[in-house]
Amino acid sequence: MGDDMGGTSEALRSFVEEAPVARGPHVTFLREALADLPAGARILDVGSGDSPYRELFGKFDYLTNDWGDTTYVPDVPVDVVAPAHDLPLADDALDAVVCTQVLEHTPEPWAVIDEFARVIRPGGKLILTAPLTWYLHEVPHDYYRFTAYGLRYLLDRAGFVDAEIRPMNDSAGTIAELLRHLRWILGTADDGRQPLRETSGVLVAELAAVVEQTRWLDTQWSMPISFSATARVPTAS
Repeated sequence: MGDDMGGTSEALRSFVEEAPVARGPHVTFLREALADLPAGARILDVGSGDSPYRELFGKFDYLTNDWGDTTYVPDVPVDVVAPAHDLPLADDALDAVVCTQVLEHTPEPWAVIDEFARVIRPGGKLILTAPLTWYLHEVPHDYYRFTAYGLRYLLDRAGFVDAEIRPMNDSAGTIAELLRHLRWILGTADDGRQPLRETSGVLVAELAAVVEQTRWLDTQWSMPISFSATARVPTAS
């Protein structure tokens, strides 16, 4: 899956550039996943945070959601304040749910997927991403990582159909991205070694550029940062 930043704002470009291998594919994925939804479709962005992808939803009835204990303070307040597993919406209230890089922060992800199945109308769509390979973030609310098989199990369990689950980047890209982030992963300490940490981070980032040159050789994409998934709520038979 390529990265397509054409026509995006400077704000979105800057957001993606902070972690291009992790975030770049999200723009392409969302554009493709939204393409078959009609203008005016009612979409809820669950766990939207600062809603960095808001501009991709311009032609839709776009609603945002986050829980009450979020650390995000978005410029535009969220529309629905509630945990992902207990949305204050009627059954079949939405044409689609979007949930990007949120499922790992929910203690019971199966309950969240069940809730999505409840609020999406028959024939409506779930658009989801979840990480396989990433470091701890938003602690202590960081509970899981997901394989394609785990995501398929959760979707099948909730009754979704037509699931398509794909890796979002190649393995070399994952390793390179993590190497670039090593200077932050190492953290800081008042132990006299901080200059060495900083130097090591810079050197490893240079190594990332070398690793990245092997991306085109990957035939399996078995260690992506994230998987994408789309699925539908079945229509009545």
